[in-house]
Amino acid sequence: MIAKIKEMFHTFSYVVTGVVFMCALFLTAFNQNGIIHIQLLWQILFTSFLCVMGNLIYPQRKVARWQVIVRRLLHYLYVNAVVFGCARAFWWFDVADLEKTGFLFLEIAVVFVVVSWLVWHKSKALTDLLNDHLEKYQNKMPKE
Repeated sequence: MIAKIKEMFHTFSYVVTGVVFMCALFLTAFNQNGIIHIQLLWQILFTSFLCVMGNLIYPQRKVARWQVIVRRLLHYLYVNAVVFGCARAFWWFDVADLEKTGFLFLEIAVVFVVVSWLVWHKSKALTDLLNDHLEKYQNKMPKE
């Protein structure tokens, strides 16, 4: 469970970073008056936290490849629901505006793919390190 919490903290930092970049891009493209409210920072943190809660869909044990694909799809849909739900709840923009909605869909996809890759890459590096240490340990043991 501790490993899952650590992973979620790492993921949270990745998500917040990605969201800040995408928020800056979105505001540059669509916020002509250049004014943002301080509440937006808290809303970004809250939305990112809710998005990271989607990581709970992944078990700590190995599962079949089709289950991983289904869970990733469900996680992506969950993230979209959270972001668009928060966009509506916090009045970020009118979700009926197709240009902004399409832009937000694209931003969600980019952040989701990048964060997924970063988490996967970090997990793979840890797995490789553990396997290397295990191999060294096994090679030091006397042969029977």
